[in-house]
Amino acid sequence: MRWMRFTVPLLLLFSPMAFGQKQYTEAACLLLQHQMVQFSHQPNSHNYQSAKREVDNHCQNPIPAPLKDIVLTNIPAKPVTVSSVKNTVTNRPVNTATVTKATIPPQVKPAPAAAPKPADVLKGLFAPVLAFFGGVLAMLLLFTALLVILALVLARYGARIKGALEERALHKVLVKELSASYQHYRNLVIPTAKGDFTEVDHLVLSPFGIFVIEVKNYRGWVFGGEKQPQWTLQRFRSKHQFMNPLHQNYKHTQAVKQLLGLTGKEADSVQSIVAFGRHAEFKFQIPPNVMYTSLVGDYINEFYQPCFSDEQIRMFSARLNMAKAGKKVLRKLHMQQFNV
Repeated sequence: MRWMRFTVPLLLLFSPMAFGQKQYTEAACLLLQHQMVQFSHQPNSHNYQSAKREVDNHCQNPIPAPLKDIVLTNIPAKPVTVSSVKNTVTNRPVNTATVTKATIPPQVKPAPAAAPKPADVLKGLFAPVLAFFGGVLAMLLLFTALLVILALVLARYGARIKGALEERALHKVLVKELSASYQHYRNLVIPTAKGDFTEVDHLVLSPFGIFVIEVKNYRGWVFGGEKQPQWTLQRFRSKHQFMNPLHQNYKHTQAVKQLLGLTGKEADSVQSIVAFGRHAEFKFQIPPNVMYTSLVGDYINEFYQPCFSDEQIRMFSARLNMAKAGKKVLRKLHMQQFNV
């Protein structure tokens, strides 16, 4: 057995007489003899020969195991009676009354438990309530902080966020209402004749015309006129003036004509459209090209007379795709012109 190969040498190593005498202990010799019996059917094996050699050399006079008192720790100690105690000096019985008084310690009465103080009782009763209101207060503070952060974000980027939401709504309308042959571009940054840059919200390229769309997401009453430089937005008692979006989009259409090289009658095929969100309410006679976002698709579909050839459409598409590819760099230049 394999465990015999390691057990026997360890017993031999830690035997109390291993380093001082030649003879092994009785326990070691018994293990060696047991190993010889285990491998007796293989007298030529290493295990048998090694055990036999050790028995012959070191087990002729094995060292007996030392005698030790057996200590039974699990048996309770025998109680000593007072009557059996004797005086070691006089060898006489000891007075029972004296031993009892001297050996038996007096019983100590436990101290009475202190009565709880009223303040501790109230504290224990109101602890769950205080913990609950503390958690509620923490949640209110966190909610207030989130509202403040949201208000700051909306105050700074509110107009941009609202415009992006309405532009996305217009994109869904155009995808749904227009044919797949119409090419749609969003947020194109293109150069103008003056050398600066302008950003077009939406542009639709088709054989029936090029449609440049300016998106406004205002909430309230809108006052203005086609030729007025400023329009007014009123919401409750608050009034706000903004640039006439038709004049604003005129700059966009001129930049598109220059980018695509359109002049003469071909330039008249670039149409300007201003789209408002559904929360705006017009308080004046609006021009035909000013409408709600949901009606832009129907308005574009009213143009059905071809005005551009397939070759021109491919050329226009290539130039617009170049502007789209460089949109990030051009937008950076576009933003720098406002910081100058």
